[in-house]
Amino acid sequence: MDSSILELQSEKLRLLSVPWGTAVLSFWPTWGTLALYLGLIGVASPIILALYNYYLHPIAHVKGPFIASISPIWLIRSVSGHRLNNDIEKVHAEYGPVVRIGPNELSFATEDALKTIHNPGPDGGHFTKQGTIESLLAKLIWAAPNLLTTTDRTAHKRLRTALQPAFTAKALMEQEDIVQHHVNRAVESLGSKLQEGKMMSISDHVGKMIWSIVGDLSFGEPLLHDQMKTPILGGLAKLPVMIVPHIFRVPKNFLLMNQLRGCIGRQGGRKDFLTAILSAKESAGLTQPEMLSNSALFAMVGYDTSATTLSAVFYHVLRDPDHYQRVQGEVREAFSSISDITAQSVLRLPYLNACIQETLRLTPPINGRGSHRISPGAVIDGLYVPKGVNVSADIWTIQRKPEYWALADKFRPDRWLDNGPGTVFEHDVRTSYRPFLVGPRVCIGREMALQSIRLTVAKVAYSFDLEMANKDTFVWERDAGNDYVWHDYHVLVRKRAH
Repeated sequence: MDSSILELQSEKLRLLSVPWGTAVLSFWPTWGTLALYLGLIGVASPIILALYNYYLHPIAHVKGPFIASISPIWLIRSVSGHRLNNDIEKVHAEYGPVVRIGPNELSFATEDALKTIHNPGPDGGHFTKQGTIESLLAKLIWAAPNLLTTTDRTAHKRLRTALQPAFTAKALMEQEDIVQHHVNRAVESLGSKLQEGKMMSISDHVGKMIWSIVGDLSFGEPLLHDQMKTPILGGLAKLPVMIVPHIFRVPKNFLLMNQLRGCIGRQGGRKDFLTAILSAKESAGLTQPEMLSNSALFAMVGYDTSATTLSAVFYHVLRDPDHYQRVQGEVREAFSSISDITAQSVLRLPYLNACIQETLRLTPPINGRGSHRISPGAVIDGLYVPKGVNVSADIWTIQRKPEYWALADKFRPDRWLDNGPGTVFEHDVRTSYRPFLVGPRVCIGREMALQSIRLTVAKVAYSFDLEMANKDTFVWERDAGNDYVWHDYHVLVRKRAH
């Protein structure tokens, strides 16, 4: 027999005699080879994903920063660096009214987009919060859905209807004594700590005051400022993430229902947010977790947005002393005593109110990115946006857009007073002014916030002469960061010269 045939038959017998497990293992890659394969996959996967996002993604045709189109790094860097407002405004100036700010996210800067995104569509379709990272985190953080976090339209309507009585004109009148008490204390505190010629942080004083007001209205008695000294980052984009550490700083007795009821009993039947929430428990069947969740929401969001806006008002009117002098003159001419300054009487101060409106235009308390939604598959401002894409209308950019506003980036309170035919502000598109959002989720507490802001500005202007100490080194747009960061700058405070 041929020797080659004998060798072949011998090899066949050897292979047949090897156990199957050993045979399989002989073809298994070594650990080193396996690590190499996994490494190659790890390197190739993000490259493949980036190529898909840039060339094949359904919104690949929309322009934007290159890094934003392939990864979330651009947005993460902007948020963590507290530059979100400025960065989004810049990319809109460069790329136009619609910009891709993430692999699956678009930012719009038009009035039509703002209305489309935040109002239910005629066919019943709507842009929802369901599916956003914030909504998923909210389920882990909050004990129950509240007006901010609930994604179901029916549930949101039920909550809003139940809680609306706390924010009516009648309710504001009933709550004014509480607001006045804390505003007066803040003015007295500012005067008692006054040292002539020494710089002070007015932001700290108004922050403590707002925290006292919203805590008193939300929980039935004031909360200690030190228990929430650092403001909650109320920009809605980060709100759920940042709430965790602050919730646990609220004293436990305020989060117990029997203590909430006790607060009402001690207040002699007064009217506040807590009164409405307890009433809603009966009328709308609110659960105990829903009551607690909404009480905490009113205090937290009301504190940060109101304190930041107040700080911004003083910044803008002090940046140019002429504005503060006009506010002072208006207030001091209208009132002979600080006790004459009421929620109703300050409504008759046109320049003071114009300054507040102009502040809200330039520094809105709600960031558009923070109120982003998921597209149901709809046309926004002429562009079809596929289902599942994150969309937002950037209020900061819209309210500073030269196409909508004359002298768009300038603080000009007169635009709200003298805007008739022939004036420089004649063609301002005032319908694009939406500092508190628009649609079913417009801020429910906006009138309460404005009431506190008006009273505070009027009483401080009546009582003190203020001067910004660091106006050459502090510029809000450059140094203050995002709208959900509470800002601090220093002023020189002097008691009113009689």
